[in-house]
Amino acid sequence: MTKTTTFEHGGRVYEIRAIPTLTGWMVRIFIDGIPANGFTYSVNSEIYQDAALNRVPEDLVAGLMETAERDFRRGLLQELITAEKATEDDIAAEIDKFKP
Repeated sequence: MTKTTTFEHGGRVYEIRAIPTLTGWMVRIFIDGIPANGFTYSVNSEIYQDAALNRVPEDLVAGLMETAERDFRRGLLQELITAEKATEDDIAAEIDKFKP
Protein backbone atom coordinates (compact mmCIF):
# COMPACT_ATOMS: atom_id res chain seq x y z
CA MET A 1 0.00 0.00 0.00
CA THR A 2 2.14 2.82 -1.32
CA LYS A 3 1.30 6.31 -0.04
CA THR A 4 1.75 9.22 -2.44
CA THR A 5 1.33 12.96 -2.46
CA THR A 6 2.40 15.71 -4.83
CA PHE A 7 3.73 19.22 -4.49
CA GLU A 8 4.74 21.98 -6.87
CA HIS A 9 8.14 23.60 -6.75
CA GLY A 10 9.80 25.80 -9.34
CA GLY A 11 6.93 25.30 -11.78
CA ARG A 12 7.26 21.50 -11.72
CA VAL A 13 5.13 18.88 -10.00
CA TYR A 14 6.95 16.39 -7.78
CA GLU A 15 5.61 13.19 -6.28
CA ILE A 16 6.53 11.92 -2.82
CA ARG A 17 6.21 8.15 -2.50
CA ALA A 18 6.20 6.19 0.74
CA ILE A 19 6.82 2.54 -0.08
CA PRO A 20 6.46 -0.32 2.41
CA THR A 21 9.45 -2.68 2.47
CA LEU A 22 10.19 -5.91 4.30
CA THR A 23 11.90 -3.90 7.03
CA GLY A 24 9.79 -0.73 7.25
CA TRP A 25 9.01 2.25 5.02
CA MET A 26 11.10 4.20 2.51
CA VAL A 27 10.25 7.70 1.26
CA ARG A 28 11.63 9.33 -1.90
CA ILE A 29 10.77 12.26 -4.14
CA PHE A 30 10.22 11.64 -7.85
CA ILE A 31 9.76 13.75 -10.94
CA ASP A 32 8.35 12.08 -14.04
CA GLY A 33 8.89 8.69 -12.38
CA ILE A 34 12.61 9.30 -11.77
CA PRO A 35 14.13 10.02 -8.34
CA ALA A 36 14.51 13.80 -8.01
CA ASN A 37 17.58 13.59 -5.76
CA GLY A 38 19.75 11.09 -3.93
CA PHE A 39 17.88 11.22 -0.63
CA THR A 40 15.93 8.31 0.81
CA TYR A 41 14.14 8.68 4.13
CA SER A 42 13.21 5.57 6.10
CA VAL A 43 11.76 4.21 9.30
CA ASN A 44 12.20 0.58 10.28
CA SER A 45 9.30 -1.68 11.22
CA GLU A 46 10.29 -1.98 14.86
CA ILE A 47 10.20 1.77 15.44
CA TYR A 48 7.05 2.20 13.35
CA GLN A 49 5.22 -0.52 15.29
CA ASP A 50 6.53 0.67 18.67
CA ALA A 51 5.21 4.15 17.95
CA ALA A 52 1.75 2.77 17.27
CA LEU A 53 1.81 0.55 20.36
CA ASN A 54 2.92 3.47 22.52
CA ARG A 55 0.15 5.65 21.09
CA VAL A 56 2.49 8.17 19.51
CA PRO A 57 0.00 10.60 17.95
CA GLU A 58 2.09 11.39 14.87
CA ASP A 59 2.06 9.23 11.76
CA LEU A 60 5.78 8.54 11.27
CA VAL A 61 5.43 7.88 7.53
CA ALA A 62 3.51 11.13 6.98
CA GLY A 63 6.21 12.88 9.01
CA LEU A 64 8.93 11.45 6.76
CA MET A 65 7.02 12.61 3.70
CA GLU A 66 6.73 16.13 5.14
CA THR A 67 10.44 16.16 6.01
CA ALA A 68 11.38 15.03 2.50
CA GLU A 69 9.35 17.85 0.96
CA ARG A 70 10.68 20.45 3.39
CA ASP A 71 14.31 19.40 2.77
CA PHE A 72 13.76 19.47 -0.99
CA ARG A 73 12.14 22.91 -0.94
CA ARG A 74 14.93 24.42 1.14
CA GLY A 75 17.62 22.99 -1.15
CA LEU A 76 19.24 20.67 1.38
CA LEU A 77 21.03 18.72 -1.35
CA GLN A 78 22.79 21.85 -2.57
CA GLU A 79 23.67 22.81 1.01
CA LEU A 80 25.31 19.42 1.55
CA ILE A 81 27.18 19.58 -1.75
CA THR A 82 28.49 23.04 -0.84
CA ALA A 83 29.56 21.84 2.62
CA GLU A 84 31.28 18.78 1.16
CA LYS A 85 33.12 20.94 -1.38
CA ALA A 86 34.28 23.28 1.39
CA THR A 87 35.54 20.28 3.37
CA GLU A 88 37.39 18.92 0.33
CA ASP A 89 38.96 22.35 -0.23
CA ASP A 90 40.04 22.49 3.44
CA ILE A 91 41.61 19.04 3.18
CA ALA A 92 43.42 19.99 -0.02
CA ALA A 93 44.76 23.15 1.66
CA GLU A 94 46.06 21.11 4.61
CA ILE A 95 47.75 18.64 2.25
CA ASP A 96 49.36 21.52 0.36
CA LYS A 97 50.97 22.71 3.61
CA PHE A 98 53.07 19.55 3.72
CA LYS A 99 54.27 19.66 0.12
CA PRO A 100 57.93 20.65 -0.32
